[in-house]
Amino acid sequence: MRAGGGVYYGMSYATNWQYGGTAWNKDINIIFSKDSNVTQYATLQNPFPVGFVGPQAGKYGPLSMWGYGNGNHNSLEFHNGTIYQWNFGIERQLSASTMIDVNYSASRSVHLPWNFKPLTRGNRNYVSQADREKWGTAGLSELVPNPFQYLFTQVAGMNQPIFTEPDSIYNDATIPRIDLLRPYPQFPGSFAGLPFFAATASYNSLQVRFERRASHGLSFTGNYTLSKFISTSDEGSNSWLGNLNSGPPQDLNNLAAEKSISANDATHRAAFAVIYELPFGRGRLVGNNMNRALDAVVGGWRVNTFTTLQTGWPIDVRTSHNRVSDGRQRPDLIGHPCSGASVDAVVDGIANYFNLSAFSNPGDQVDGSAPRYFSDCRSPGMHSLDFGLAKEFSIREGMHVEVRGEFFNFLNTPRFGLPGTNLGSGSFGTINSQDNSPRQGQIGVRFVF
Repeated sequence: MRAGGGVYYGMSYATNWQYGGTAWNKDINIIFSKDSNVTQYATLQNPFPVGFVGPQAGKYGPLSMWGYGNGNHNSLEFHNGTIYQWNFGIERQLSASTMIDVNYSASRSVHLPWNFKPLTRGNRNYVSQADREKWGTAGLSELVPNPFQYLFTQVAGMNQPIFTEPDSIYNDATIPRIDLLRPYPQFPGSFAGLPFFAATASYNSLQVRFERRASHGLSFTGNYTLSKFISTSDEGSNSWLGNLNSGPPQDLNNLAAEKSISANDATHRAAFAVIYELPFGRGRLVGNNMNRALDAVVGGWRVNTFTTLQTGWPIDVRTSHNRVSDGRQRPDLIGHPCSGASVDAVVDGIANYFNLSAFSNPGDQVDGSAPRYFSDCRSPGMHSLDFGLAKEFSIREGMHVEVRGEFFNFLNTPRFGLPGTNLGSGSFGTINSQDNSPRQGQIGVRFVF
């Protein structure tokens, strides 16, 4: 019997980050229109009507980046991620050559980074759900009087600070209403820095390991895991990995609504390897006195297999035309999301992966009821078998030749990719990709002396 537990801490983002402050960097953007493409502003012939404007550096002090999106401010609102882990296990030797090991392993994590997509790093400048639903998309983009204009256009000699930033839209008499509804209206668009350290995760698993040591030419080892992984965010600082960037927040004001099965959850996973020395050849069960020439051909072969079976990954569904400002809209869920059709039928184009009647569009600036990821609607699972064949040719004492053949995805079983997950697009529920490679083999010869 074994048991253990521990507390672990993630790195400090405040002292381990690689970007300088926005005031010392400058994105040179071409603004083709300031009123949602109603009136043209910049052109390809004259992309910078007010000239080329460089970075501010430190000339405005604590007022840096007023009138611009601020994508990387410094923040003291950080915590080290904290991970609590514990486990309990029992190992039992069933016979002289057979062992089984059963473990319960779990963890609870808090203060994890949340909403850390590269384009929205820790954005805090998001409009509230109440304002989104009140004004709608048209009302949010409507131009209204700019209360900050005097800070950019007033004459010198006044007590108020003066910004000489001609390419800021805050020089204009009107700006979009959404910029004034944000919690930091002096920054149009993003006001971001270190991520929120508010995400949580929990993991519980039953892990079974079994092993049979070599006996009568046969040995095998394997693992089976039954688990459940729940989280409020899976992006962390690595949103470019796998399917993690498919589940961005719908409402940045409502972290509780983001709690769902994790994108990394795999309910069932079994992996096992078998090695078998074939009982043919000299000194073996069959052909104990086989002549040496025949033994060199059929005797002494060893085969091995490695099999992996795993549940597919949870799927997220978003609307193809996002109508939630500062978030990523999910549809309303009114039924079971997966259609139950076979993967072959979906790939052949005669069925849809999703149950189309289970989704509906929630409307302009309205949050959908679908979870971040579906626990009962997953990508195609993994079924893989690798196969190997090997034989040793003894030349004399201390010298032999080993021949090996290895075949990956031996049964040439395709593992198809995720279906299209944007509700309303032509690819919704269709599968057009394969995640694994076709059968591959390699043969090698090794001389040992």
